[in-house]
Order: sequence, then structure tokens, then C-alpha cells
Amino acid sequence: MPRPVYEAAADFYVAFVDRLLADPESFWHPLLTRYDELLGPDLPGKRVLDIACGEGHLARRLCAFGPASVLGIDLAPALVEVANQRAADPRLTFRVDDAHTLSTVPTASVDTAVSKLALMDIPDHRALFGAAARVLVPGGRFVFSLLHPCFEAPFHEETAPRFVLDEAGERLAYRVQMYQQEGHWQSGGSGVRGRLGAYHRTLSTLINDLLAAKFLLRGLHELTGGTGLMAQVPQTLLIDAQAQG
Repeated sequence: MPRPVYEAAADFYVAFVDRLLADPESFWHPLLTRYDELLGPDLPGKRVLDIACGEGHLARRLCAFGPASVLGIDLAPALVEVANQRAADPRLTFRVDDAHTLSTVPTASVDTAVSKLALMDIPDHRALFGAAARVLVPGGRFVFSLLHPCFEAPFHEETAPRFVLDEAGERLAYRVQMYQQEGHWQSGGSGVRGRLGAYHRTLSTLINDLLAAKFLLRGLHELTGGTGLMAQVPQTLLIDAQAQG
């Protein structure tokens, strides 16, 4: 996503993040808990990089597990400014950088790289995978998440509602369409995907390109949230990978 887009939407995005973090029913909480479970035991003493960190909530959270340092980078200066304002731990550093290149991060200087729900905002995911592989030490982990590509495929609510309703207006089924149509899309809603859109790639594209960047796949985690039908549909996908060096 171009810098001016997120710079202009910084206040909107920070308010959106704060609202989801404060909502105990938000689908973000199962995802954040999975980061804790996967990374917590492995983080003490590690150098951590949070790619496309936004206002820094994941970086702040990971400090609880005893890393040596946590560096967060984001393309939008306004979001980095908020992250620095909220950073109360001396191990936290935030600065402006491009996820495509990670130009301010030295080669083989990171033990663990993370990213949360940002991949679909990045135009060139292959460049990101290559940059992450460069900055990680051999054997370093890259744990990242995105909206589930199988169930958050392109749609537009005005022309094709994402839910099939019964006669009483209750949600009966979840509609998936245009899954094979890769590229940028925007929903018809008023949230982040309605305002900023997303880059959709199929699951096979993501995994094959991750492997091509010389990562080993450690695990895939599909997270659900909400109630009713939404509790049965994975909204996010978390990928645990390891750099081969």
C-alpha cells in the first residue's frame, strides 16, 4: 500500500486497532493468543523484528516474553510516531522503513521476525519474503498472519453479499467468490477493507512463493472468532516459517 494512503488513514487505523483490542469478542484475540503460544517460549534473549508494525501493539505485547530487543518498522511515519509515543519499554524501537526492502535492517541481524495482518496490505509479497529471509539469521523464524485467503477472497457487499440468508434473515452460509482472482480489491463495507482494500493471493501462491524464498514451513494455523456462523469460518491464517540461510 503506498505510503500516502496509510499516512492519510493513520487516525482512522489507530482508532480501528484500539477498538478491536478493547472488544473481548474480536477475532483478533484468538490470533494474538496464538502468537503468544507459538513464540513466547522461544523469545527470551532474542532480537525481534515486527514488520509493518502499525501502531506497535504486537511489538509491545511480545516484550512480555523477555526478548533482548524488539524493532518495529512501518512505512507510515504517522503510525511510527504513535508507536513511539506508546513505547514504554526501553527494548522497543520503532522507525520508518519499507517492508519490501527492510533497508535499515542489517543482514542476518534478526532472530525472529513477525508480522500481523499486514501481508494483504503489501503490494509485492515476494519482495517481503526475500527481505525477511535476508535479515533473519539461519534458522530464524518468520511468523506472520493475514486475512484467510480462502474465506476473505474478493467480494463487494453491494453486489454480492458475503452471507447467504434464510427467509428470516438469519445467516445460513458464507459466500466465497472470485478466489482465483488475484490482485487488489476493496469491499463495499465501511471498515479497513472498504477504505484501504487488500491484495488477494491464493493460498498456493503464498506458500509456493514462501518456499521459493528458502523458508521451511513449520506450521499453518487457521483462527476463528465471533459467534454463530463466524465461529465456523477461519478469518485469519497464521504461518510459521523458518529461514534456511
